[in-house]
Amino acid sequence: MTSTTPSAGGILAASAALQDPNRDTFSRAEVAYLMHLAYDSGRTATRVDDIAHTVCCWDDRPLLRRTYEQRVAGELTDMDRAARAQAGREGRPYRVHPGGPVDFDTGRPVRHLGVAA
Repeated sequence: MTSTTPSAGGILAASAALQDPNRDTFSRAEVAYLMHLAYDSGRTATRVDDIAHTVCCWDDRPLLRRTYEQRVAGELTDMDRAARAQAGREGRPYRVHPGGPVDFDTGRPVRHLGVAA
């Protein structure tokens, strides 16, 4: 029982040693191994409890969860709304941007990349 990583055989051996009525003492290595098992099982129980709590919170509020696609769609909607408001303030018609590079200063599409450089 000198292994630092708990194995199935080591755990069974430690369990058998604890249940043996003829054993009154344990070696230093056996005590260290049993303490390691106790610590590791407590840490695992805490981690499992944290995961269970997180899953329960997520299950409790399914409407609050958004997928990546929903978040991106929401951000695009917000940007579109802001662009429409800006066009309204400037008194010009709103046009959907066709994509591609945009001049940083004017916000207008760059037709030729050599001009932007």
